[in-house]
Amino acid sequence: MEEKKHSLCEKSPVLAMILTVPLGLLSQLGSIVPGTVGHILVAVLAIVVLVLFDNWFSPEFEGVFKPCVSLKESLIITSPMIIVIIGAVIINGISCGFSFKPSFSYLCLAVMAGCNEETAFRAMLIAIGMKYLKGNNRSRTVVIISSVIFGVIHVTNLTAGADLVMTIAQILMAICAGLVLAAIYLRTGSIIPGMIAHSIYDFINFITDSTINESGIVTAAPEGSKTIVAVSIIIISAILAFAGIFMIRKSKTDDIEKIWQKKWTVDQ
Repeated sequence: MEEKKHSLCEKSPVLAMILTVPLGLLSQLGSIVPGTVGHILVAVLAIVVLVLFDNWFSPEFEGVFKPCVSLKESLIITSPMIIVIIGAVIINGISCGFSFKPSFSYLCLAVMAGCNEETAFRAMLIAIGMKYLKGNNRSRTVVIISSVIFGVIHVTNLTAGADLVMTIAQILMAICAGLVLAAIYLRTGSIIPGMIAHSIYDFINFITDSTINESGIVTAAPEGSKTIVAVSIIIISAILAFAGIFMIRKSKTDDIEKIWQKKWTVDQ
């Protein structure tokens, strides 16, 4: 079967990648419904967006959900996200003391964030980059682009009342965590491991941080421990950055290329 033409992707792949972000964020229209129902609706709409994306590029694209490695290998590849989860607990413990406030609302909020953010900042953006970008370093290029956009977008938390210092810290950690999440997607060929890991991280963070409100916004800066918290975030971010870069190191480039060449194979 002849491969379909996608002019924008072919002529301006970086622009096409960036435009997938607002497309992915369309799922947030579900947030007009208040409470947990709205959270669930956003998550469902995010999946719908990805299904439509897969169908748009069908049949040459295998889709964002189908993994190219075994379950065991997917778990191993996803394991660096443990750094983010442990880091969140440590930072929250330093900044606001012990807190444990699990709720169904936080669970739905975490699932929403995992599905919505992985859709908007990685699933489509990286898939397009791995098809239409040229050169041997395209895997690193898509990781950097997706991670920077993912981090910088957190500046919008300020409009919802977030603390400035904590928002800056969140941007740094989001960029570095984005490196790992992008690497997971590249190495597994599926967005599902990243969605699950992202949701687990957010849930743990929500229930152990007393400064996060029901909307998932950090509303206050830690009192009396800003320096320690800042140093902790920098250290954990550095570890995450190293992990993300290590996951897409030169020796893994061929494996990543094979995965994505397989995912973008035209059925004959």
